[in-house]
Amino acid sequence: MPIIDAHTHAFPDELAAVAVGRLAEHVGVRSYYDGTVRGLLEAMERHGIERSVLAPVATRPSQVRSINEWVTAINDPRIVPLGAMHPDFPEPAEEIARLASLGVRGIKLHSQNQDFSPEESRMDPIYDAVVQNGMLILFHAGGFVIDEGTEAHPAAFAQMLDSWPTLRCVLAHMGSYRYWDEVREHLLGREVYLDTAYVPGNLADEQLLSLIRDHGVERVMFGSDGPWADAGAEVAHLRRIGLDDQELEQVLYRNAHSLFCGGGSLHS
Repeated sequence: MPIIDAHTHAFPDELAAVAVGRLAEHVGVRSYYDGTVRGLLEAMERHGIERSVLAPVATRPSQVRSINEWVTAINDPRIVPLGAMHPDFPEPAEEIARLASLGVRGIKLHSQNQDFSPEESRMDPIYDAVVQNGMLILFHAGGFVIDEGTEAHPAAFAQMLDSWPTLRCVLAHMGSYRYWDEVREHLLGREVYLDTAYVPGNLADEQLLSLIRDHGVERVMFGSDGPWADAGAEVAHLRRIGLDDQELEQVLYRNAHSLFCGGGSLHS
């Protein structure tokens, strides 16, 4: 069965060691590759991952264009790049349109690293540009490993979805890391994708299986959150929680391929 990893991270070669080391020290988790694109590709080869979605985060508005120049220059069919955006970037519509013209499928936003709440009206120019260009947003959702507080709360995402019903988005970490009861309350069954990044092993298997099925298996995708998790171990974990073969194919491949790769078969 082909596999797409819908949530990975990498950094330019000259920055990767510092970025990975700093994040590992701050959050207290280990990395499973060196944070470079080459390291990501090597990990994909080891674990039988056909494609990976690369999700960059701009922690300052001044980083947006340079990050986007870097990701759009990767030019490897195994990497599906998302663009970077920041709430305080002065010309989001122009930059998002430029990314769309280059074939980029969406952008990544991260409330904690960018100091915003998803329902804020100041996000409207970004959301409008994403909708107008037929793109999507991958949101960090929920807390951090060491910090349970969050602006990226399921109730805030529900309010955003009410205001922007045509906005296509993916809420990482099964809708909100450590806020899975609130996901059930505010987001379950809504037209929003969830990914499994950093959830297997941090949510009881029976609860993860129930959340996947109750939300709708057609709206859940495998994501590893690499380099912060081992993709092979995450896939193996998903295979043993009780999903049948058809459900596994949707979660490990079909849903992400339809959303990020344009539909159809990679092998046709």
